[in-house]
Amino acid sequence: MDETEVVGLSVRPRRRGLPTLDIGPFFMFFGISGTDHGREARLQQRFEQEYFSNVVTLHLAAALSPGTYTLRGLPDEANKRGWTVGPEGGNPTGHLSADGLEELRAWMRRTPGQRDRRVRPESMSPPA
Repeated sequence: MDETEVVGLSVRPRRRGLPTLDIGPFFMFFGISGTDHGREARLQQRFEQEYFSNVVTLHLAAALSPGTYTLRGLPDEANKRGWTVGPEGGNPTGHLSADGLEELRAWMRRTPGQRDRRVRPESMSPPA
């Protein structure tokens, strides 16, 4: 794909779902044992929601087609999880940690001599 310029970005906090209760200790107290097959996936999902708590939308000069992208030219921390463009196309959205967001903001406000905000979108997966 051709390079495009990052015009701006918008940030909003990630919505948190309802807290989930871990009822395993309750059952263990009464002597009921078993294997919780989904616990690892729930813990991983909870970690990702808490650690990558910022939803960032990059506003690009050219719209992208639907799919998942890596934007070459962005800082590594900002590109760690990839960027998603919804079914209607347009601007990429990603989930960033506080460190990734700070690194991206520093990249956006570089000195005037370093003002090149161009990125090269590379598709990670075909559109759904």
